[in-house]
Amino acid sequence: MAPRSTTSEYRSYPWIKAGLLSSGWNSHNPNTDPRGQVWEQNEALSNPEIKAGLGTQRPEFVVRVTDNQYWTVEAKGSHPQLARAIAEAKGYAEAINGASTVVRVRFATGVAGTDTVGYKVRTLFLTGSGDWVPVVHGGANFEGFITNQEALRILSAENPDLNAVPMTVAEVVEIAKYINTKLHSAKVPKERRALLIAILLLALEQDPGLGMTGQPSVFIADINSRAKRVFENAGRVPLWESLQILPGGDNIASQAAALSDVLQKLKSNDILNTARSTDILGAFFESFLRYGNTSKDLGIVLTPRHLCWLAVEALGITKHDVVYDPTVGTAGFLVAAFNRVLESATPVESKRFAIANLYGVEHADNVAALAFINMYFRGDGKHNLKIGSSLPYRLVAETGKDALQFKTGLPLASGESLAVTQVLMNPPFALPDEDEAEVHFVEHGLRQLVQNGLLFTVLPSSVMYEADYAEWRRELLGHNTLLSVIALPTDVFYPVATESIGVFLRKGRPHATGENVLWIRLTDDGFVKRKGFRVERRGVHFREFLRPTADILRRWLISGIETAAIRGQIEFSPLANPEWLPQVHLGTADLAPTEFDRQVRETYRQSLAQRLRAPKILEDQEEGGVEIDV
Repeated sequence: MAPRSTTSEYRSYPWIKAGLLSSGWNSHNPNTDPRGQVWEQNEALSNPEIKAGLGTQRPEFVVRVTDNQYWTVEAKGSHPQLARAIAEAKGYAEAINGASTVVRVRFATGVAGTDTVGYKVRTLFLTGSGDWVPVVHGGANFEGFITNQEALRILSAENPDLNAVPMTVAEVVEIAKYINTKLHSAKVPKERRALLIAILLLALEQDPGLGMTGQPSVFIADINSRAKRVFENAGRVPLWESLQILPGGDNIASQAAALSDVLQKLKSNDILNTARSTDILGAFFESFLRYGNTSKDLGIVLTPRHLCWLAVEALGITKHDVVYDPTVGTAGFLVAAFNRVLESATPVESKRFAIANLYGVEHADNVAALAFINMYFRGDGKHNLKIGSSLPYRLVAETGKDALQFKTGLPLASGESLAVTQVLMNPPFALPDEDEAEVHFVEHGLRQLVQNGLLFTVLPSSVMYEADYAEWRRELLGHNTLLSVIALPTDVFYPVATESIGVFLRKGRPHATGENVLWIRLTDDGFVKRKGFRVERRGVHFREFLRPTADILRRWLISGIETAAIRGQIEFSPLANPEWLPQVHLGTADLAPTEFDRQVRETYRQSLAQRLRAPKILEDQEEGGVEIDV
């Protein structure tokens, strides 16, 4: 086994430990702190499972990823010794694995270098088949310390490609909370924070080495100049003029310091590279928009990314579709559509789809800017996003022009034709102006569609049952087919309280009497409420959780194939009531034992809480709360 560490290797310890700390690891000794995750040298030998394998040999660090899955880190004093550092870290791991039936080392990292010349880092992952393979990102070896959450995602997916194991909403929320705290301390207005982070990301994308090395005013000017390039290249300079970071007067030093801290946080969590491969920015921006804002402040109900994914998967969007969102928000539906096309299209086809097949309108300037930036990271920035209300416009193909055109007025003019094949939207609920009621956005979306085009919309449940909308529902069926209605989880837009449904329509064919509709009650979408946000339940990723529902929808919407029903949850039946609610058309669900147990526990909790007037004492098991036998 390797000799004892040299003085030059010892000098790397503070850098390694700081790197682990900034990547979200608890750097305390697990022997003295139950929450600690990092053993240094001799400390690791106090663990009998580690000592059994290593004897007196000592890696530089052993990291506890979970209670029984570990990570070894070995350092060397020069770059040419990186391969040796990796080999020794792997050797330590195999020695521990060979002696223990309780713990298993799944990660091995080599570090080589000095503070003067910098450090190189490489990490290997032990697969279930026993092979050591590199942890990669973007097709290349990952050159930093993986975060705690990244390690857990790799273990869960048994896949060392960080692109293939996307960041969870819970991780995004935690990073956003940290950044919000920094910006709050620097007195950055809450309504500017999402845009500020977006601008920082653009600047970082233009200059990965960006940092504060001089005066605060120079640092802010550097950020602005780099981010502005993106808007200039996309012909969006007027939009940029309203977005740039303005020096904070007497507060400029503290704001610049906060921006520098945030920049390091973005770098250490590799947000930039992640944004290029998955739609993390939508959830990221929404975390900032929701932080300290009420739904009244926002004026919009932000669409959760898993709902965007479900709708796009259900519609089976391909590179041949033209997709339109008349209430685009931060572009969740458009990004989800683009992501799906990326899975099967060539790079040239994907670029063409981004430029010519995605369209959106957003009435709020600041939110439209976030949509533009979100789409920029998924393509080349030349996207068809319009600012204003979509209702006065028609979106049409025009002879001699590649891209569709927004035109004022409803009737088609000579040389114009409809081209949109799919509309997805979540229109604003209960706006004070009746001319912008939710149903008007549905009508607008249908007008843009080609014959037999498909529309998905989120609507408040009241539109489906209130008598005031009965005539509107009847007229809708006179010209279009109702394909499916989904009752969404009651807290899907938490913390905004609204009962919502999802509706799929086909344009241009009247709904026939006796024609089946797919009714779905989605009581569980894999998310739970935690500290003001909804995040994935531990051990759950929404794509895998919702894929069976998406598959059932797609077979029905695209091919007309009915899948075996699940009583009370998924059923095919004709409209039997003027109220278009799944709850009205579905039978009584067969309650699974686990759901029965959960409901009994929740009833008990509510009863106990009322009697004691105490805070909630029983949490969802996935939240790690106390479990009470009843």
